[in-house]
Amino acid sequence: MPFANASGYPFTESGIATYAPRASGVYGIYNSGKWIYIGESQDMEARLFAHLRGESEQSPCILRNNPTSFTFERCDAAKRTVRESALIRELSPSCNY
Repeated sequence: MPFANASGYPFTESGIATYAPRASGVYGIYNSGKWIYIGESQDMEARLFAHLRGESEQSPCILRNNPTSFTFERCDAAKRTVRESALIRELSPSCNY
C-alpha cells in the first residue's frame, strides 16, 4: 500500500469514528478492486464523514463506486497538497478528476 499507514479501516460510521483522526493529513477511499478517491483535509475524520454521508461534492462518485475501506497518513498543512497530488498520480483513483 502506498500510504505510510499500511492499515485499512472500514468506510462506515463506526469505522470512521474509531480510526480516523481529527488531524491534518491525506486519506484514500477504496474497495477491493480499486482506489476510489484520494483527498486531504485539516480534519480527516470530519471530511470522511462528509463523504460517507453524501455531504461533499465528491460523494456521488465515491458512493457510486461502493467504497468499503479507507486509509490515511498524518501530515502537516504545508505538505498535504503535495502528498495528495503524488498519491493521485500514483494510484489513479476513479473519482479524482
